[in-house]
Amino acid sequence: MNFADRISRCIQEFGPLVVGLDPHIEYLPRFILEQEFKEKGKTWEALARAVTLTNQKILDALHDAVGMIKIQMAFYEMLGIPGMLALKSTIEYAQNLGYIVILDGKRNDISSTALAYAQGYLSSVSFPGGQLESFWKVDALTINPYLGEDGLIPFIGEADKADRGIFVLCRTSNKSAPTLQDVDGPDKVYIKVAKMVETLGEKMIGESGFSSIGIVVGATYPDDLKYLRTNFPSLLFLIPGVGAQKGDIKSLANAFRDDGLGAIVNVSRNVIFAYREDLNNVSGEGFEKKAREKAVYYQERFWEFIR
Repeated sequence: MNFADRISRCIQEFGPLVVGLDPHIEYLPRFILEQEFKEKGKTWEALARAVTLTNQKILDALHDAVGMIKIQMAFYEMLGIPGMLALKSTIEYAQNLGYIVILDGKRNDISSTALAYAQGYLSSVSFPGGQLESFWKVDALTINPYLGEDGLIPFIGEADKADRGIFVLCRTSNKSAPTLQDVDGPDKVYIKVAKMVETLGEKMIGESGFSSIGIVVGATYPDDLKYLRTNFPSLLFLIPGVGAQKGDIKSLANAFRDDGLGAIVNVSRNVIFAYREDLNNVSGEGFEKKAREKAVYYQERFWEFIR
């Protein structure tokens, strides 16, 4: 099934929330860390195992309330090989529970290097006498458009082959984004990116009316969010910035089509580490229940501004 159509069905079934599995080591439940340190010592393997167990408990707790997760690769890469094994384990565990998995790697390059990234994450790798499906086998990947069209085309081609998705950085949520993204000409840079993505993604528009090649648009820039939705109706939005970055939930009303489709909203720390709101819960016991409560809260809040 076309990736954008899968996203649309997921929104209709669960809501637009994407939970970000960004395992800041300092926020991991202490009781899990202590358990792993006791068994494996203060090692990379212990940290990676603590990440895996934390993720699994959250995924178990959310699977009937949330349909999508986004995994930020940086928190796994920093743990070396054990971290990458934790990443693989988390992807498989999530997909076995039915989640759509978006890998936030912001990859990009040109020519054969871009193709290698695209095949490795999205489609398959061929070799003399055979072929293997992508090792990572994620449902979608974030990519950086800085190198232009020839840095996007290999990703788009492989995503199309495998019915996967791509989210291209467009109007990001960080404070210094305007430094480059607002550089003016006939169009601002972020508008040029949206136009480029719209054109390249035309062949991947599904029954939902959205392309499987979408863009990342921060909730922290509500006027730009509104502009992009008005002028690029076929683009699916991945929206960060709600939660720890203080993006205004009310601005989400401008992100969706009239039927409530067209955007998914990422929240990471405010969900997975919601237990930290209770200052007395030093050990982190019951963290998965708190994560579920906060996820349900966000789903309900988002629907208030969509319907």
